[in-house]
Amino acid sequence: MNAAGKLSARQRALAEQQAAARRRERRLLAAAVIAVVVVLVGAGIGFQAWRANRSPDAGTVTPGRTSAPATITNGQPISWGSAEASVTIDLYEDFHCPHCAEFEKEFGGTLTEARDAGQIRLRIFPMAFIDAGSAAAANAFACAAEAGFGEAYYTALFANHTLDWSDTQLTELAEQVNGSVPDTFSTCVQQRTHADWVDSINDAAAAAGVTGTPTMFLDGKLVDVGTLTPDSLRSQIAEAAEK
Repeated sequence: MNAAGKLSARQRALAEQQAAARRRERRLLAAAVIAVVVVLVGAGIGFQAWRANRSPDAGTVTPGRTSAPATITNGQPISWGSAEASVTIDLYEDFHCPHCAEFEKEFGGTLTEARDAGQIRLRIFPMAFIDAGSAAAANAFACAAEAGFGEAYYTALFANHTLDWSDTQLTELAEQVNGSVPDTFSTCVQQRTHADWVDSINDAAAAAGVTGTPTMFLDGKLVDVGTLTPDSLRSQIAEAAEK
């Protein structure tokens, strides 16, 4: 074999070695990527499971004011504020809706302020269209309102909106908010006493043309919550009160 042939053979051998090395590197890289993905997915699943199934966080629960026990009537919302208020706000939310939780965080104080001033009567329509946890939470909210601590429970449900809302979680939340859990509340939660009411609220929302949450009507007029600010909400309430 001449020098050129020997050189070519050596070049081919070197090329094959380099190709084999690259294949090994790609296999190692792919294995490393898969391992990282598995770890991240596992961690993500574990974190989500923790968020969904943990006990309610007492640090995020803001105890509300006591209110008179509500009468739960199919098709009718739970109302807070003076019946003599000149402005009525209808609020459609889902307790598993993250945007609703954000809405409550941003505007809950403004609505409470307006109620305290006697400006508005707030009517709550807790829809349950996201999942079974939404329905369980809406039923428990009705149970709490019936027992006289609906406002505090309402706030606390949104403060812990990532939970799946098992009966145990719903009962633990009541204890944190109310200090004790009436037997009637526990039975109401476990037996889904107000399941028909929850369905009727969904029907009422559909009849009102509500297709998403949060949705708010001020004296029957749809409010653009996407552009709303606390100041603009105050202005709209004040303008409606003057009419």
